Amino acid sequence: MISPSFLVGCQVTEVETVTTPLDVTASSPATFVGFAETKKPEKSRKNIKSVSVEGKVTGEDGSEHTFKYADCSYSVDGKSYASRKAIAAALGKATYSDCSMTIDFAHRPWGYGGGGGGGGGGGGGGGGG
Repeated sequence: MISPSFLVGCQVTEVETVTTPLDVTASSPATFVGFAETKKPEKSRKNIKSVSVEGKVTGEDGSEHTFKYADCSYSVDGKSYASRKAIAAALGKATYSDCSMTIDFAHRPWGYGGGGGGGGGGGGGGGGG
């Protein structure tokens, strides 16, 4: 259990969730995370915490499958794929429909990801002669 004295001064952050419809092809949007950045609430200083996409994908034979993207991984009917192009190759072609993206925005805890540390020290001087 965390001591209450440890929590003094800690900021509790709320997560903002945005869900938006999304047109998906084998190459568009170029990245889901890049698309998610464009959906950040106006004037929000929060960062993307998670991105997920759900929808349907239809193969060349006309069969419909469940498509998901979460944690940087693609899946169709629970089977993992490396990319949307790999999904298209496996299904003969891929036509996506009814896709929506859910994005969670939140502040990074304890300043994670911000600022940098100091630079390295300079080299020592040469010896005298």
